[in-house]
Amino acid sequence: MKKLLSALFVLALCSTAAVATVPFPNNCNVNPCDALNGVVSCPDSPAPIPASIVTLTIRNQANNPIQNAAVNLTLLTNTSPICVCNTMVFNTTTNNSGQATMTMRYGGCIMNTDNAAVFRANGVVVRAYRNTKSPDWDGASGNCAVNLSDTVRFAPTTDLCFDFDNDLDVDLADTVIFVSGLSPSHSCTPAP
Repeated sequence: MKKLLSALFVLALCSTAAVATVPFPNNCNVNPCDALNGVVSCPDSPAPIPASIVTLTIRNQANNPIQNAAVNLTLLTNTSPICVCNTMVFNTTTNNSGQATMTMRYGGCIMNTDNAAVFRANGVVVRAYRNTKSPDWDGASGNCAVNLSDTVRFAPTTDLCFDFDNDLDVDLADTVIFVSGLSPSHSCTPAP
């Protein structure tokens, strides 16, 4: 009987430890993406624009941070031409506070499409966004450079690929994000 109780105790400890590393999406934060209802990306040279720097806080069901969680981003690139920078990192690990930072280093637009950008932690989908947008959008694709063709496309402010906060209009908040990628002009070397 003592062996059975000991075995059950060890099993209970193991299952508690396993649950501690399982992310609970409702307790996780993905900023600024949660506030924008989507992902903002931009070629990263000379420096990443603020809206493209994503901080993920990964927590379990007990709302405790998960240390060393493997965080991954996947993009649905078969629906729209995305130009990914050679500096883009799709995988990272959380720190002791359960936080990880990823910089979205690509151009293009995927809009109103399931799983356009998906963040996972320890294999669990934490967020699946329907929108990922960049100042690098000429109406057809991203080319890893924010330039005149993107400005011409942005100028009439009617293309919802420039609605970075996903509130169904291109307004001042969206203009601030666009200009941060345009001035100075951002670019990067495309990934092979």
